[in-house]
Amino acid sequence: MSGLLGRVGAFFLEPAGTPARANDPPPPSPDAAPLEAAVLGAPAAVVPVAAAIAGELRARARAAAALICIWRPLDDPPPAPEPEAPAARSPAGATTPGARRLAGRLLACELGATACGRLAWLALDRDAVDAAAQFRRCRAVARAPLVLAVAGARPEPFEPLLAELDLCVAVLPAGIEPPLRELAIARLPAAARAVVAPLPPGPPRWAAMAGLARLRTLPVVRA
Repeated sequence: MSGLLGRVGAFFLEPAGTPARANDPPPPSPDAAPLEAAVLGAPAAVVPVAAAIAGELRARARAAAALICIWRPLDDPPPAPEPEAPAARSPAGATTPGARRLAGRLLACELGATACGRLAWLALDRDAVDAAAQFRRCRAVARAPLVLAVAGARPEPFEPLLAELDLCVAVLPAGIEPPLRELAIARLPAAARAVVAPLPPGPPRWAAMAGLARLRTLPVVRA
C-alpha cells in the first residue's frame, strides 16, 4: 500500500467509487459567473474526465461552449493517442459555432486555442508559474465554463489558483481503498470536491473529448 500511497500523494498532496448522482441543478441566473473546475490525477486519465466535466458545466450553464486548459509538467511527454481515436482537431462541420467563437476570442488575445466539437482546448505552458498566469488570462477572456486539467503532480504555483475555483475533482481508480480516497479528497483545496473514476477507453472517451458526453454525477456547485 505504501507504493500506491506515494503515487496518490504525488498528484494530490504535493507543494474510487463514483459519488451518488446529484439532483439536476436549478437554471443559472442570467448574470451568474461561469463555473470553473480543476481535475487532478494520472496524466492518461485526467484529460477525458476533464472533457466530460466541461461538457457537464457547459450544459448546466446553458452555454454554447466550454474551455479546457491542459497542463503537463516539463518532464512528461504527451501520451500517445488511443488506437482509432478521432483526430485532436474536428473538421469544421463537426465543430460547433460556439466552440469556434470561444477559440477565436482566445486566439485574438494570443492564447493558442483550438475548437473540437463543443469544446475549446488550450495547452498551457509547461512551466508551472507561466501556466498559472496563462490560465488567469484565459479566465478573463473566455467568459465560459472553464476546466483546468492538471495532468501531472500538482505544482506549488497552482495552489492559490486551485483554491479560487468552484470545484476540484480527483480522478482515482474505482476500486481504490477508502483511506486513500478520503486522503485525496481532503487535500483538494476548493470548497466543492469530488472523486470520480477514469472513463473507460473507446467511445466513452471519444464522446467526452468532443464535448458530447457529460459527467452528470458532479455535485451541484454555484459560482
